[in-house]
Amino acid sequence: MSNRQSSIVNRKFLATLFLVALAGCRPAKAPNPAAPAVAPQDPIVSLTFDDGNADNIPMGELLQQNGLHATFYIPSGLAGTQGFMTWDQIKSLQDAGNEIGGHTLHHKNLRGLDIATLRHEICDDRSSLESHGFNPVSFAYPFGAYDPNVKRVVKECGYAGARTVKDGPEQFPIPDVYAVRAFPYVVNDTNLSKLQRYISGTRQEGGGWVVLVFHHVCDGCDYFAVSPGVMDRFIPWLAQQQAMGHLQVKTFGEALQER
Repeated sequence: MSNRQSSIVNRKFLATLFLVALAGCRPAKAPNPAAPAVAPQDPIVSLTFDDGNADNIPMGELLQQNGLHATFYIPSGLAGTQGFMTWDQIKSLQDAGNEIGGHTLHHKNLRGLDIATLRHEICDDRSSLESHGFNPVSFAYPFGAYDPNVKRVVKECGYAGARTVKDGPEQFPIPDVYAVRAFPYVVNDTNLSKLQRYISGTRQEGGGWVVLVFHHVCDGCDYFAVSPGVMDRFIPWLAQQQAMGHLQVKTFGEALQER
């Protein structure tokens, strides 16, 4: 090959390298647009109070003042004993529009129990509530503990659905009405902003069912307690949000009908 031919080949080679490099510097092809963000949806909020603790009584008045209703899960064998609501107090809650639900006779951990014991704790508890003038349609597992046998007996005893204590928010349609997911227990360090975030976060992520689980309502009396001061601000805030059309507050039994 002559020097002239060699020079032409080299120039072509360099030109090719330049074009390749230039192509590598061009902006990459724009990716396909991402899927649109989930549109905010107004959630349903259910307030549930477990165990029938006597310190829950002021919540009935607070709810009534703000036009809201909650669900109170009562272990009927403990009603009227030290530290628990009396039957008259429970009846007053129902008369004000609140739901009374089942929570076993003696607040037992149900997981792994034999069928006869399950029927005693669940069915006899429901019969006891009925004998006192209540119509329990929903059930809450003590300690959130259940297994397939427990779920089956809850259904056979006549309950339309049951609540757990984790993995919320729940979605509609409800995947399993006998294992409805709730937010973690409200405890003594749960403040107002955290409760509000549970709800606003659910709304921003497309809605669903926010089930909140309360036990004691008192200052410093128990780990599983919420401060009355927090509730004095939270309940009016909920009522305001409902009035603005940002959410709906329903009892657990009412929300089950959304399934």
